[in-house]
Amino acid sequence: MISKNDLSIIEEYVMFGEKRFRICVKGTNIIVNVKASNEQEAFTKALQVLNQVGLTNDSLNELRNLMSGKTVCK
Repeated sequence: MISKNDLSIIEEYVMFGEKRFRICVKGTNIIVNVKASNEQEAFTKALQVLNQVGLTNDSLNELRNLMSGKTVCK
């Protein structure tokens, strides 16, 4: 299972009165956009989304190897 250590907040903003976060998965081009009241909630929601789409440690490592430095999120 991926963890908070695999994620990085790249943007925090307000849209239509709602606080939102853009969170990327380190070493990939995967970006998750979530509505949350604070950073901890944002990380939790991002992990839930990534779990729902089936991102595992194995698939994440394989993706990082394929991307090898050609990523948005370092």
